[in-house]
Amino acid sequence: MFYPDLSTECQVDRGEHIRAIGWLSMDQPFPTGSVPPEFLAVLKSHIETAWQPVLMMGLHCCEFCPKPKPREGRIGGSCNLWIPAESVVYVTPELVAHYVEVHGYQPPEEFIAAVLACPEQNSPAFHELLSRFPQWWKT
Repeated sequence: MFYPDLSTECQVDRGEHIRAIGWLSMDQPFPTGSVPPEFLAVLKSHIETAWQPVLMMGLHCCEFCPKPKPREGRIGGSCNLWIPAESVVYVTPELVAHYVEVHGYQPPEEFIAAVLACPEQNSPAFHELLSRFPQWWKT
C-alpha cells in the first residue's frame, strides 16, 4: 500500500505527528541514492527488536523483486517500525531495510538522522520519546 514519504498517515498509524516512510509501490517512483554506511546497520537493529503496538496478519512481499522460483522464499515482512524523534514519529514497514539495501531507496535525510539518533527499541528513553505523542495503543 503506497503512502508518500512524510505524509501524516500510513497503514498502521495517522496523525499530525506521524510521518510515513518507505510505503513504496511499483506504481510510484521513489528516490534512490546512497545512505550513510552506519544507517543500514542501525535500521536493521531497530527492526530486529521493533516495538509493535499493532500486529499484522499476513506477509507483505516486495513488489520490486522478481517472482521467485518454486521452493525459494519471497522477500517480505509483517512488522512495522516506529521511530520517535523530537517533534514527530516516523512509521515504516520492516521492508524499508530491504528497499534501501537491494533497491537503492533513499529515505528522507530527516528519517536517516532520526534512526541514527533513536534510542534502542523498548528502552526507557525510547518510551520517553513516544510519550510526547498521542498514545492510541493504550486506550
